[in-house]
Amino acid sequence: MPLFVGMLVMKELGMNLTILGKRIQSIREKKGLTQEQMEERTGVNTKYISAVERGQKNVTIKTLEKLAAGLDVELYQLFLITEEIGSERAVKKAIDSLTKEADIKTLNLCLDFLRKAMA
Repeated sequence: MPLFVGMLVMKELGMNLTILGKRIQSIREKKGLTQEQMEERTGVNTKYISAVERGQKNVTIKTLEKLAAGLDVELYQLFLITEEIGSERAVKKAIDSLTKEADIKTLNLCLDFLRKAMA
């Protein structure tokens, strides 16, 4: 469920493949992992991982799940891109814009996402 909200935020913020790739690379580097170690953990080829991190591959949800597992993070955490997109104000504005017209189901998804992200 949080993935849906993450993808909405990604769309609203104009998050592109480059930003998503930088986020993946940032998490990998913070964990002290090489692309080769990621390949061992995920089965995803290092050349493909490199292309994803450069924003040159339109990565599938299945591959994102593998990468998240290899990074030992929840899938939604790949979409927590505050430092990659700019200011806190920009993020709050995007969230506000998304929730203004949202139905109750979407609002509950957002709430679930935020609770997990802040845990």
